[in-house]
Amino acid sequence: MNKELDLIVAGGGTSGVAAAISAARLGCKVLIIEKNSFLGGTATGALVTPLMKNITESGGILTEVINALTKSGNCATHENGNPGWFNPEMLKCVLDDFCEQNNVEVLFDTIISEAEVSDDNITSVKCLNKAGISEFKAKYYIDATGDANLAVVAGVPFESEEHQAMSLRFIMANVNLDAFAAWLMEIDPDTGISSADYHNYETILLTTAHTWDDAIDWKLRPYFNYGIKEGIIEHDDVAYFQVFSIPGQKNAVGFNCPRISAQKQLDPLDPYDISYAYKQGRKQIRRIAEFCKKHMTGFEESYITQIAPMLGIRDSRRIKGLYKLTEEDIMEAKKFENAVAKSNYPIDVHSSKTGKSELTHLPPNEYYEIPLESLMPENIKNLLVAGRCISATFRAQASLRIQPNCWAMGESAGKYVAGKINK
Repeated sequence: MNKELDLIVAGGGTSGVAAAISAARLGCKVLIIEKNSFLGGTATGALVTPLMKNITESGGILTEVINALTKSGNCATHENGNPGWFNPEMLKCVLDDFCEQNNVEVLFDTIISEAEVSDDNITSVKCLNKAGISEFKAKYYIDATGDANLAVVAGVPFESEEHQAMSLRFIMANVNLDAFAAWLMEIDPDTGISSADYHNYETILLTTAHTWDDAIDWKLRPYFNYGIKEGIIEHDDVAYFQVFSIPGQKNAVGFNCPRISAQKQLDPLDPYDISYAYKQGRKQIRRIAEFCKKHMTGFEESYITQIAPMLGIRDSRRIKGLYKLTEEDIMEAKKFENAVAKSNYPIDVHSSKTGKSELTHLPPNEYYEIPLESLMPENIKNLLVAGRCISATFRAQASLRIQPNCWAMGESAGKYVAGKINK
């Protein structure tokens, strides 16, 4: 197969979908090449819901997607103003619809294995799927794989010296959310950590959390200590514990855990470490589920309905681009002439070592910007990289990696490419 296009987007996650749609709306012929059988990346495959509250939530394609999900009862706005409490399963369907409505072609179950480069430009890519090897050509390319996979096979240098902890998320159903919410409010009456928003008196938006990383008076800690003494769970199973209810999935709770327990720092680019993480995560999930059924009010008749088919990987590669965003840029709320996103999300490091995690907030009422130059590789002219693998330091990436930023980066990248093509 030899097909020439205006734009090829590698990866159909949040950045990739936003990039493809924004370019297609400006007249570009666009193809998304996606390794999974669905769009959405970590939002759908790794069950990363809800969105983290951020200044970039308002406006653009993300808002259109949120509105479509909300109309169908699969998204809701929390009383704290976060509109991104969404149902990951139905997001898959909405993203299919958006791509179809905007004439974006999608090729699922396909990976890019090679890139031909001439005169600092990608001239074609080779893809592998069940039909064998196919070649595609485009004027421009956007890498939205999260791991900079296209950039790497095109020869873009990158950094990958340290990594945050991996997680494997899951969902439990048949939870009595009314009883669970009442219990949380009983043990945490000041709602400093736990919250329960009786949204429209139909959907309960609730959350609670626990970590060993700091001295906060976590209300769940006595229960976890008891579970550890009983031998139901292990210390590392609840090194980070966080749950959210899910609009559109009645009586379901999504778990932002467990962090994968290991004797070493796991490398998200090592297939053996990845394979270990899946197996270890599923062991930890079974223990957590058993603990919840025994010790958390409302979970008595609950059961696991879904374990994410993708690991929650917070970082892997970071390309070397024309500008490297730094933690100083973030904390100083730096602005740029060619900004592709703005964010007030903190530097959020999930360390694989107990006590080493970090959550550092920007000054009040401030935000930083992500420059276009951080999406531009230093050695390939017709390639942009959008998402968590842009050019940044490790700690800067720990802030910019969240979904609202990825949506904004992708949308801006698509518009930039369309502007170049339409000149």
